[in-house]
Amino acid sequence: MKKQIILGLAAVATLSLAGCSSSKQSQSKPKSATTSKTSQQPSFRNNVAQLNDKTIRIKGVKTIKQPNESSPSMVAFIYQVTNKSNHSMTPMDAWNANMKVMQNKQKLDQTKFSDDSLPSNPNESIAKGQTVKSSVVYKLNNTKDPISINASQGINQNAIDPNSNQQIDGTDVGTQTFAISQ
Repeated sequence: MKKQIILGLAAVATLSLAGCSSSKQSQSKPKSATTSKTSQQPSFRNNVAQLNDKTIRIKGVKTIKQPNESSPSMVAFIYQVTNKSNHSMTPMDAWNANMKVMQNKQKLDQTKFSDDSLPSNPNESIAKGQTVKSSVVYKLNNTKDPISINASQGINQNAIDPNSNQQIDGTDVGTQTFAISQ
């Protein structure tokens, strides 16, 4: 009889310990899921915009002088886009949807410029996992003030107030500043 009681207590103890270990495992799984989500937060650092569906990496900045001018009148950003989503995108659509280029708090206008040293494939389709290099050129307002690029997780270019520079820009993930080289 004593053997049966001891075996019964041993069985209960074993089941209790098994129950504790399974609850510890279930608690640790959400922590690792939470950790992976925080490491995936959108950011813009060291010329790299890590966004939910893409990565935009600025590979170079080039100031461009018009043939008859002594100072730069345009700036080109050479960048590459890596598609992390299942949706097809183009380099230009990715850039325009997430990057805002300003000089002295004024938005710079994109312009067309052809140069063999600039990669030019703004409309190439980028499949999931693929990386494509391209460039975009802007007219400068002046040659003194630095240029700032603001990356946002989705930009809506509709002004809140037509008389102000304030716009609805989605989630701001960072701003970087670039000097104009003469």
